[in-house]
Amino acid sequence: MNSLATPSLDKRWIWTATIGLFIFLFIQVFPVTGQLFTTNAQNVLTRSEAEHKALEWATDRFGIQSEQVVKTTVTHLSDSKTTGYFSKYDLGAAYEKQWSKSSPTDVYAVQLHLRENAGILLLSLNMETGELVSWQHSNAVGSFSENKAENAPTKLATHAMNYASFWGIHPEEWKWDGRSEENGKVSFLSTKGDIGQSQLWLKISVPEGFSMTASSFPVWQGGSVTYGVNLPESFVNYINNQERWSSNLSVFGFLLPQVILFFLAIIYTGTHGGYSTYRRGIFLSIVFFVLYAGYTFNIIPGLRAGSWDAGVGIPDNVNITVSIVTYAVMALLTYFSAVGGDGLWKSMGHSLWPRWQESGYGNAVLKSMREGYFLAFILLGAQSFILLVLEKSLGSFAASDATQSMYNMSIPLLLPLLAWCAGISEELQSRLFGIGVFRKWFVGGARKLLGRDPSHRTTIVLTVAAIVPPGLIWALGHVGYAIYPVYTRIIELVLMSFLFGWFMLRFGIMTVIFAHVTLDAILMGMQMMFDGLPGDFAGGVISLFLPGIVGVIIWWLHGAMRSRS
Repeated sequence: MNSLATPSLDKRWIWTATIGLFIFLFIQVFPVTGQLFTTNAQNVLTRSEAEHKALEWATDRFGIQSEQVVKTTVTHLSDSKTTGYFSKYDLGAAYEKQWSKSSPTDVYAVQLHLRENAGILLLSLNMETGELVSWQHSNAVGSFSENKAENAPTKLATHAMNYASFWGIHPEEWKWDGRSEENGKVSFLSTKGDIGQSQLWLKISVPEGFSMTASSFPVWQGGSVTYGVNLPESFVNYINNQERWSSNLSVFGFLLPQVILFFLAIIYTGTHGGYSTYRRGIFLSIVFFVLYAGYTFNIIPGLRAGSWDAGVGIPDNVNITVSIVTYAVMALLTYFSAVGGDGLWKSMGHSLWPRWQESGYGNAVLKSMREGYFLAFILLGAQSFILLVLEKSLGSFAASDATQSMYNMSIPLLLPLLAWCAGISEELQSRLFGIGVFRKWFVGGARKLLGRDPSHRTTIVLTVAAIVPPGLIWALGHVGYAIYPVYTRIIELVLMSFLFGWFMLRFGIMTVIFAHVTLDAILMGMQMMFDGLPGDFAGGVISLFLPGIVGVIIWWLHGAMRSRS
C-alpha cells in the first residue's frame, strides 16, 4: 500500500484536458471578452473612490460637510430579480441602451451616518461614472418622513417632480402613474419605454417646507428619490417559489445531512483513527479556518448586502460572529473528515493521501499540482458543456448576487484564496470521507448479504454508487446560488461529482484538491480579469498560476526541511 505510487497522466488524459480547455474558452471566455470589446465597457469605481464621490455629492447637493459625517459604509447592491429577468429573456442589450446610465440595476450604496442623531443619508451611485442616481434619508430611528403637502393629486405630482428636478431627474422622462402611496411617496413611470414586460418606476417623497425658491439647498431631511423596476407578476412568483425551494433544499438536503456526517466523522475518527494519524488534516483545517475568517472580514459589505436583501438590518458584528462560528464548525468537520476518511480508506486497503514524513512527499505534491491543472481543464470543459446543455434544454439562467460580489470586497485581490477554502473542505468532506463511508457501507452490506467478498466488478459498481450520496449533498449545498431553476446546479454538480470522485480514486486526494483549487482559481481569475476594477486584471492572471506557485513552494519546503534533518 504505497501512497506515492499513483498512476501518471498519459497522452489520452492530456488530449482530453486540451479539448476541455478549448470547450471552456469557446463557451465561457470568448463570448465574454467579445462582448466587452464590442460594448466599450468602462472601468468600475473602487469602493474608496465611491466613498469619496458620495462625500462630494453630499456637499454639492445636500450642503453636508465632511465633519458632519460620523461614519460611512459602501455596499454594492444589485436588483437580483431584474437582472434575472433580463438574463432569462435576453434583454441585456435593451437595458444597456435605455436604463443602465440613469437607472442601473447595480449601484454603490453609500451610507452617511450623520452627527447629532441626524439620521442616515443613503446615496446610490452609478458604479462606472459615480453619478448620483437615487437617494433617501432616514431619521435617527430609521423611518422616513411623510409628505404633508395638501394639494390636489395632479398638483402633488407636479410638486414632487419639481422637487426631484433638483436632484438631476429630467421631468420629461417620467409620467405620473395616477396614485400616491400612504407614506407620502408619489409614483411615476418612465416614458423611455418598457423593456419586455418590465416597467421602470420612480418614487419621490417630498419633505415639509420644500419651496422652489427657498434655498439653493432644498430641504432633504426625510425626503427620498428612488427608482426600481416593476416585473411581471408571474416572473416574481416564479423567483419567490424558486427561492423557497432553495431554502428548503439547503436546510433539509444539505445542513441536516452535514450535521449527520459531522457526527459520523467523529465516530469513524475514533474507530478508524488507528489506521491513520490524529495529526492528519490539522494543518489543512487551520488553513481553511484562517482563510475563511479572513474572507469574512474581507466581505463584510457582502454580508450587509445579504441582510438588506432579506429585509433585515443585521449589524456587521453579528454577521461576523455568526460567520466565524460557522467556519469554526466547518473546520472541525474538515479535520474529522480528514482523519476518519484517511482511516476508512486505509482500513479498506487503499492509501489515497501521502504523509509529509515520506521521503517522496515533495515530489508527490509537485506531481499532484501538475496533474491537477490538466484535470481542472477537463472539469472546466465538462462544466461548461453541462451548463450549456442545461441552458438550452431547461432554459437555465443566472441572476446577480451582491453577497458574493467582487465590489463588496475590501481587498478584491484576496478572492483567489477562497479557492483553497473550497478545495480543501469540500474534497476532504465530500470525497475522502463521504465516498469512503458510503463505500464502506455498500461493500460491507454486500459482503454480509452474499456471505463472501463481492466480486471485483460488483465492488466497482458499489464504489461508483458510493459517489452519489455525498455528491448529492455537496450539490444541494450550492443551490443558494442565483441560478434558476434551482435544480440546475443539482444536476450540474451531481454529474461533476462523478468526475471528482473518479479523479480521487485514480490519482489520490492531493491531486483532486489541486484540481478543485485550480478549477476555482481559474474561474475566479477570469472574474477578476473582467470586473473593471483597477489592478484586478493582473490579480486575475496571478490567480491562474497561484496553485502552481503553492505546489512549488510546498515541494521546496519539504526538500529544504528534509535536507536539514
